[in-house]
Amino acid sequence: MICGMLLPLYAAANNSTDQLDELKHMSFEELMNVEVTSVSRHEEPLRDAAAAVAIVTPEIIRRSGATHLPDSLRLVPGIHVGGRHSSSWAVSARGFSSVNSEKLLVLSDTRSIYTPLFSGVAWDVQDYLLSDVERVEVIRGPGATLWGSNAVNGVINITTRSARDTHGSFASAQLGTFDRASLEARYGDETAGGVNYRVFGKYLDREGTLNSTPDTDDAWSLGHLGFRTDWDGSSRDSFTVQGDAYSGDIGQLAPAVTIIGREGPAGALNVDVSGGNLLARWQRHGDDGSDTQLRAYYDYTHRDDPSYVDTLHTFDIDLQRRFIAGSRHEIVWGLAYRLTSNDNQGKGIFAVDPQESNDNLFSGFIQDQVALSDSLRFTLGTKLEHNDFSGFEVQPSVRLAWLASDRQTLWAAISRAVRVPTRLERDIAIEILPPGSNPTAMLLGNGDFESEELIAYEAGYRWHARDRLSFDLATFYNDYDKLASLELGDAFVDPDGRTVFPIVNENLTRGRTYGAELQAEWEPVDDWRLTANYSYIDMELTAAGQDNNRGVWLEDSTPRNMAGLRSFYTIGDFDIDAQLRYQSDIGRQPMDVTGAGIAAYTEFDLRFGWRASRQWEISLVGQNLLHDNHIEFGAPEQRGAFERSAYLRASWRD
Repeated sequence: MICGMLLPLYAAANNSTDQLDELKHMSFEELMNVEVTSVSRHEEPLRDAAAAVAIVTPEIIRRSGATHLPDSLRLVPGIHVGGRHSSSWAVSARGFSSVNSEKLLVLSDTRSIYTPLFSGVAWDVQDYLLSDVERVEVIRGPGATLWGSNAVNGVINITTRSARDTHGSFASAQLGTFDRASLEARYGDETAGGVNYRVFGKYLDREGTLNSTPDTDDAWSLGHLGFRTDWDGSSRDSFTVQGDAYSGDIGQLAPAVTIIGREGPAGALNVDVSGGNLLARWQRHGDDGSDTQLRAYYDYTHRDDPSYVDTLHTFDIDLQRRFIAGSRHEIVWGLAYRLTSNDNQGKGIFAVDPQESNDNLFSGFIQDQVALSDSLRFTLGTKLEHNDFSGFEVQPSVRLAWLASDRQTLWAAISRAVRVPTRLERDIAIEILPPGSNPTAMLLGNGDFESEELIAYEAGYRWHARDRLSFDLATFYNDYDKLASLELGDAFVDPDGRTVFPIVNENLTRGRTYGAELQAEWEPVDDWRLTANYSYIDMELTAAGQDNNRGVWLEDSTPRNMAGLRSFYTIGDFDIDAQLRYQSDIGRQPMDVTGAGIAAYTEFDLRFGWRASRQWEISLVGQNLLHDNHIEFGAPEQRGAFERSAYLRASWRD
């Protein structure tokens, strides 16, 4: 998926019911002490984390009515989720909204789902039984010291539940106007040898969005099978092996690559996708409080797009060690190696040279969390890595957390992070004029293209004001350098004697962003919880070159203001859940050459849930109820409008 590259002549453009009830009735104090792992790469209470972090819990996912993971992130402060069409989202943190999400690192059980081809996430194949998601940890701000390159503006870490927690049978069926059909089934148990396991299957079928494209639509269907096993080898050793596979058919409204003056693929623009992965993890807990973890995975993805066929193999192995040194130091270090083997065969317009590429990544990190006092923690760490795209990278951070009282935490951080080049920036080889033209223009890769750089300054305040009221404020100032821009290079004569005017990626744009994110939670009475959030961002990008890809327009591609209000209300066996969200206008986007924007919008979702018995739960959900339809993101020819919709869902568990 190479989303929205427009190239004019010189531009490229269930858990069990008991567990759900336990989480639902958690006190605010218990919620603040939920353990998070993404900030320090080991468990720590959310209250103590020196970062802007939010947790999307199983209750939020279930009661929000979200049917796909990106939609469950819509009310996380600082996160912009804009649907482009049925299976495509722009998910970004703190600016630079694009369908590729190139400055946001997404992990699934610590497995990176970031692709080196186009620098981003293929959300259309990130499918989950949402009832099996234990939590989604969302970090706004750099996470590169622990998680490596591309964790520039944020990290999303999706953690699925242990097989120990999914014994028994579960099934659900869903019918609707937009999400036309969804079937899920899962079974879990424990063998006589103490191995906990689950197997699951899922099928989804989603309608296309409202659009004016006559020859194709963006309907989406996907089948998914998987398993997970968890067991203890001893009192100190635990093991996990898990894997899944998928296959699907995805419709597009426009080709992945278009060039004015060159004929692209015609007819239905369907993409055949398939893939799978296998992950194994060993953990040992020492009697002295230390722990060691070894994790390895293999990932395979295949996309047969009308513009290209792309196959990616990824192998990754990671070792991590945590121990206590003296009375005040908690040290975490790790080593990792990753191999990505990519084969991309263009169809007509699109091409990379060479077609096949094997790229290595070697990395290590170390972090020391020092207890300066009972209430003051200082954290210093750095990531060191060498990759075949940009060479050697150093990504350090300094964090400070002060527990001013049992109810107040102040924190601050300074970090450096980088986004490494992709195959598009290094290996692209596209003729912009018809083949055989002389002279001609070509979009060419640049082997000297460097990583984009960020220095981030952050500060935050968490305040548990009352037993039923809490606030979480985060502020940031980000300074970017070496941002990508397309530039016209010096003409040369190719081996065929043609004069070629090259267009290449250079690091000639700078930028800065600043903003604030606020979330408040209030429980006015038992069984009624309200969550409100507001985010503000100001962006300014400055081009020192020609900026033929209009990269500076990214400063207007993220809504400056976003706000949301969520209400979860329980009456006996009934849930009444509502979500109101607002985003200000999108001024312009690089992929829309007209410079036109997208209007601000406000939308409302409503869910009625009935726990008919211990086994049965029935939900009726209405989405986008305020308007007949609205547009969220993307260029006109690539996007669809999201219509008012509803679905009915029935779930059963033994």
